[in-house]
Amino acid sequence: MRSLQAIVCVAALLLALTPLAAFAEVTGHAADELANGEAQWAIAQQEVSDMQTQAQLSAANERMIALLRSEAMRQRQLDLVANANAMEQLAATLANSARANGDLNARNELGIAQAQAAVLVANIDGNLANAQMLAQTKGRFDELFNAQAQSDLLHRVANFISGQQAEVKMSNAKIIGQEQADAIHTPAIAQQENGIAMGANELLAADTELAAGELAATSVTISINTKASAVAGHALSSLKNAQAMAGVK
Repeated sequence: MRSLQAIVCVAALLLALTPLAAFAEVTGHAADELANGEAQWAIAQQEVSDMQTQAQLSAANERMIALLRSEAMRQRQLDLVANANAMEQLAATLANSARANGDLNARNELGIAQAQAAVLVANIDGNLANAQMLAQTKGRFDELFNAQAQSDLLHRVANFISGQQAEVKMSNAKIIGQEQADAIHTPAIAQQENGIAMGANELLAADTELAAGELAATSVTISINTKASAVAGHALSSLKNAQAMAGVK
């Protein structure tokens, strides 16, 4: 750009410093060459001005295209991250529901076990009391011993059902609930991390697009200014030659 401005300034200065009398003394072929050189220079100046305008428009266009692409990438980054977070939150809610369902099933298992135990011992205490009375009144101690053995066995079974067995079933219900929660939430966490990573890539690409747009704008400006410099330089050389042939100093 500076070299182009320098060429234009030098040519303008040469023309400004050339005495009008010198032009008046030139005749014939030299005058025609000088007039042609001046005309070419005027045309070159207009072409250079047009090229500079085109360079500015092209550079602005490159920057605008890059900006639009960058904004689209930034919007995609926001969408990816927002969608990933939303899916993770939904999965977390479903996972919590699965855990809560596991806890509910565990309480149900305890209730069922206690009900089964209660059924087992519902009549045993009454039978034992009757056996004790018969033993005392009629000496039927064998029935008492049998009732005591049955009572002891059924209470042990009832305690096992409502205790150890119930704990195992409750634990299993909670484990199932947790496994279901993990199956729902763990993939969603991975997808969330992937979405955030993809968003980061889009953000980097957006910054790269802006940089590329600026580079393209600089490149097109340099390219057009180089052509303009060539046009101005050629016209200036022609003008200097014409002036030299005409003897203009």
